[in-house]
Amino acid sequence: MKKLMLGLLVLVSACGVDKADDFRKGVPRSGDVALKLPAKSGQPLTGVSTRRDGLEGQTSDFYRRTRETTVFVNTGTAAVLTLVEKIVQYPATTVGQDSAVWGPHTEALSPNTWKLTVTRTATDTYSYLLEGKGKAEADSAYRVVLSGNHATMGQNLGTGSFLIDWDLNRQLPEHADNFGTVAVTYSRTSATATTQIDAQFTQVRHGTVEPLVDAQYRYWSTPNQGGSFEFQIQKDLVTGAALENGKIKSRWLESGAGRADAQVSGGDLSAPVTMNECWDSGFLSRFQDTSFSPALNYGVATACAFGTAEYPSL
Repeated sequence: MKKLMLGLLVLVSACGVDKADDFRKGVPRSGDVALKLPAKSGQPLTGVSTRRDGLEGQTSDFYRRTRETTVFVNTGTAAVLTLVEKIVQYPATTVGQDSAVWGPHTEALSPNTWKLTVTRTATDTYSYLLEGKGKAEADSAYRVVLSGNHATMGQNLGTGSFLIDWDLNRQLPEHADNFGTVAVTYSRTSATATTQIDAQFTQVRHGTVEPLVDAQYRYWSTPNQGGSFEFQIQKDLVTGAALENGKIKSRWLESGAGRADAQVSGGDLSAPVTMNECWDSGFLSRFQDTSFSPALNYGVATACAFGTAEYPSL
């Protein structure tokens, strides 16, 4: 009887093993590539702001802009990666020695059908494809809306890159109102290592009103130390038809105190202009310096967590 019970336990244990687990770790989670900044508890600053100059002691506008920009980047990637996370929660349709496939799968009432393929290319290293098509379309209509590679180094750790193609995604019956593509690379190799995330947006916009733009983002964050964020965009930033080149670099300490240095050049500007602002650990503006309007300046640089300007290398 004991042998029979032991045999049954072994059988139940074996049946409970999901052979797709090795491949589930081959795709990044949305949290793995999220840009995170210090924030007041319960007061996320996610709305689009209008520049309000000369507000010493008020919430720093460049802090707001930095948070809004990171929200834009996070939102742009989260929807697709969250879909992948949801897919791999289900049992894989097929599992081979070096690959697993989820789907084709169509959620109830959805006009889209999805298929995710994860392939092991080396030990703890994977490539993956997320394909979508209309529910009624032939299999030849599948479109690759997400492709990438991921080397896992433990839970929520790893390196990799991926490409999201919103233009192909727009060809599906149900889709987000986004245009363009985003290419992302990321690295977080240990719990104490610096996280680095780079994103290249090409001819993107949300909706049909705003013009298509190119933009670059670069983010670093080190546990218990702080981080920095660079942003560059080609856009019409001043009066006139030409496109200017706008760049911002923000740096912050773990306490939340930080500094942003911005530069706009080209386009309709005859010469580059700069703007610098610092905020304290409560995110209140303590120093501002502009090259184009001294009347807007206030405070002293010694009040800054970072005493000197540092512009983006993008």
